[in-house]
Amino acid sequence: MKTLFAFCFSAILALPVFAQDVASVLDNDDIRWNLAAAQIESSLDSEYQSVREQTLKNAIVLATLYRDKFDLSDQGSLLRKIYKESESDQNHMLALALLHTIGGTRVQDFLAHNETQADSDEVRLVLASVLNEYYNSRQTTSVIG
Repeated sequence: MKTLFAFCFSAILALPVFAQDVASVLDNDDIRWNLAAAQIESSLDSEYQSVREQTLKNAIVLATLYRDKFDLSDQGSLLRKIYKESESDQNHMLALALLHTIGGTRVQDFLAHNETQADSDEVRLVLASVLNEYYNSRQTTSVIG
């Protein structure tokens, strides 16, 4: 019993020291953004549709507002899977919006090749808008450059 008490007492005394070490690690912006991206990836892989839906919304906000700090380009395959396999039109459109926010030619090529898989008119309209914006921006860049 005395050993257990001594262990608990020493653990309580050591907690502030451990907490300071964790706080100093979390002061690093890169570590915090990497942790946020890992959490997003984990939540996107959830078996619950509502968790995936809310995570997609959060990821869109983070990827839009903090584009230079929050990188989800590594999660492209997971987002493409959600876009292709989701049963919810809401999740289709959210995954489409997040893919559009991430951008890049691989994402746009994927969307162009899978536009016929859109089930609803609303998803097809959003997809057409995304692809139209992408192609217009490429033409503008080609003309300027």
